[in-house]
Amino acid sequence: MDERIIQSLENLITKKIILYNDLLHCLEKERETLIKIDMDDLWEISKEKEEICSKISAIRQEIISTLDLEMEPKDFRPSRILELIPRAGRARFQQSYVRLINLKSEIEAIRKENMILINDSLQFLDEMVSVITGSNQSKMIYKDDGHIRKSANLMLLSREV
Repeated sequence: MDERIIQSLENLITKKIILYNDLLHCLEKERETLIKIDMDDLWEISKEKEEICSKISAIRQEIISTLDLEMEPKDFRPSRILELIPRAGRARFQQSYVRLINLKSEIEAIRKENMILINDSLQFLDEMVSVITGSNQSKMIYKDDGHIRKSANLMLLSREV
C-alpha cells in the first residue's frame, strides 16, 4: 500500500472521528431536550443526527473505495483497515482506531439511556391518559428497580421505531 493511500485513509478516519464527536454532542443535546420535553428542538436534533449519520456512511463508502474492497458499507469494520495496512504504517492508525472505538461505545451508551428515558416517559404518559380517561383497570405496582409495573393495560402511546 503506497503512502498516498495511507494518507488518504488517515484523513478519512480523522473526518469520521469528527463526525462521531458531532453525533455524541447531538445525543447529549437530545438527552437534555428529552428532559425539557421540547418537541421542536427534538425534531431539529433528529434531522441533525440523520445528516451526521449520512455523512458517516459516505465516509465509510470512501474508505471502502480507497481500500478497493468489494463489500457493502454496513459490513465494513474499522479493524479491517488495520489488517490491510502494512505493519510499518499501523502505528499511525492505532490511536485513531482506539479513539473511534471509544466514541462508538460512548454513543451507544447515551443512545441506550435516551431510549430508556423515552420509553419511561411514554409509559408514564400512557398511565396518566389511562387514569384521566378512566380506562385504568390495573393497579400500579412499583418493582424493585423503581419502575412501575402494570398488568395487562392497553398501551395508548408507543415509541415510533
